Amino acid sequence: MTAEQPKNLLELAGQNMIAQGNRQYVYEHPTDAGTLLKIPQSHTMDENANLLTDTWFDRRFRRSTAFKGFLREFRESFELMARFQGGSFPIPVCEVRGVIQTDLGLALLYERISDPDGELSPSLYDLAGSGRLTQQHLDDLHDHFDLLEKENVVISNKNQRNLIYQTWPDGTGRWVWIDSFGCKQTIPVRRWSRRLNARKLEQIRERFVGVAEAALRNKTSA
Repeated sequence: MTAEQPKNLLELAGQNMIAQGNRQYVYEHPTDAGTLLKIPQSHTMDENANLLTDTWFDRRFRRSTAFKGFLREFRESFELMARFQGGSFPIPVCEVRGVIQTDLGLALLYERISDPDGELSPSLYDLAGSGRLTQQHLDDLHDHFDLLEKENVVISNKNQRNLIYQTWPDGTGRWVWIDSFGCKQTIPVRRWSRRLNARKLEQIRERFVGVAEAALRNKTSA
């Protein structure tokens, strides 16, 4: 007997994806303008939803490893949302809002970060490369890393495309991570140790601030 296809799948087939990472596709939500969907690329995993690049340890002790990033990001986002309840300032990572079954596979639902014109907010990479980065961006970048350290947020890599700047209608704004947050370590020492995590965050801050300062210098000398 063949199992019937579920009838409540969110339909994404035929829609254009808006971004693509090494292992995932990103789509606009077809009915919720404030939400994006992240879906693992099917060729990166086996029939048990395990990554093809898994180590022996992963295959022996973990399940559905193609989705481990979903769990990592959900946990980091959820804990921040819980602590920031009723706060006047949003969390420094995008809100992860759960998962949903689609006709392309299981998808992570997360906050769409956009500017007042409705366009997706630009990344540090975009702003620095296009000459649009300003002193306000740099000042807010320092405030952002101060907040990350205060809240002991774990950031997983140094990809400038994963940190974006959302401008608000009054001209102010914020930096926010849209990917690669949460602890990847099997033994989560950075989650346990604020000192070790702060050291890692300072390394990322140094690199990102260096990019921003270089972009400002080039802009001034042009």
